[in-house]
Amino acid sequence: MLDDLRLEPLLFPVEFSSHRMRILINGVDVVAAAYPPTGWYGSPVAGFMPSHLLGTDGLTASPEAREIAIGGSDTTEDQLTVRVQQAGPEVVWDCWRLVDIDTVLKEEPEIGLGTFRFDPQTYTHEIARAIERANRMWSARSVAENLQAVLWREGWDQDGGAWIRKFSAIRAPEERPDVVELSYYARDLSGQQYAMPGRYHIRFPVDGSDPAAQAQAIAHRLRHEDLKPLSVHQPSRRR
Repeated sequence: MLDDLRLEPLLFPVEFSSHRMRILINGVDVVAAAYPPTGWYGSPVAGFMPSHLLGTDGLTASPEAREIAIGGSDTTEDQLTVRVQQAGPEVVWDCWRLVDIDTVLKEEPEIGLGTFRFDPQTYTHEIARAIERANRMWSARSVAENLQAVLWREGWDQDGGAWIRKFSAIRAPEERPDVVELSYYARDLSGQQYAMPGRYHIRFPVDGSDPAAQAQAIAHRLRHEDLKPLSVHQPSRRR
């Protein structure tokens, strides 16, 4: 009996700084299943970005076996890998490994996922379906992705200007297609701390006009305005 694969793109998930993927085999989230219940030392885990997993070097199967990193946390330290190969009339996933940088932490049978076999036609159809879902577009997503590109060029994780120490996330939830949400750490102007405690969250309304121009306008505000009075403050969690 062949196994059932479902690829569910997670666009702007609140737990991560980028789009991610949920990979379900026979209804089981295989990335979550390979990790402890708390994820990676408390950090959540999921399949990696759709652009990686659904691209030519991702989950596409061929007669040549390939080891593919399919998921992990946002830390860039850990990854779950699997060997993918089209073997005759089946696509086979096996040889699972959980890796920390260059160290193998667990592999089969300790991981407990085993070998999965898929119908090639159904497998290809599922990848195509996931690509269609991952590429769906709405106004806020267009603006958010343009804004990400602008901030990355200008130093996303280094210096947010006079008022912002660094940015932590940009989101455009599909259920709110006319709002871009941004999280950031505020600069401590006294110089006594790296950043003010806690994070700040702000929403920007968007519309169907030029997304690049809207992104540039938001970036200008982020660089030159103190937006803390318009933001929601999330205090630091006590450990």
